[in-house]
Amino acid sequence: MSDFDAIDALLAVSGPEAQLPPAEERRALREALNLSQAQVARAIGVSPTTVGGWESGREPTGAVREKYAYFLESARTKLDPQPQPQPQPQAEPKPVVASETPPGPPSAPEPVSEPCVLCGEPATEQLEGFTQHLDPAKCGTTAASQAP
Repeated sequence: MSDFDAIDALLAVSGPEAQLPPAEERRALREALNLSQAQVARAIGVSPTTVGGWESGREPTGAVREKYAYFLESARTKLDPQPQPQPQPQAEPKPVVASETPPGPPSAPEPVSEPCVLCGEPATEQLEGFTQHLDPAKCGTTAASQAP
């Protein structure tokens, strides 16, 4: 054991004492687990009459207080466990009906026909935000400019 280990051990025992529930709750926790005073005493390393005294209001000290506090906290957790968060149910996949198209990659939206800014005929393409025919063979202005 180094000098620092001895200091750490000294500081560990000089810290604040572990909190204990009221005496009547101590007894209730032990009895709820169907444990005898002798069983608890044997686990902590004290006599059964000492455990009886703790359940009557005497306060344990030192290392046995830490062990008793650990026992009581563990007993409380075992008897009243914290509710675990429930996993959120995942949405059921929608069954495919024979009349429906099975899901696949999203298709491009249907182009909307608007009048071409050049010829006025319906067009679905746009250039710089203006609806027009990008293929000159489709645009009505080409036919009009070629007429004699």
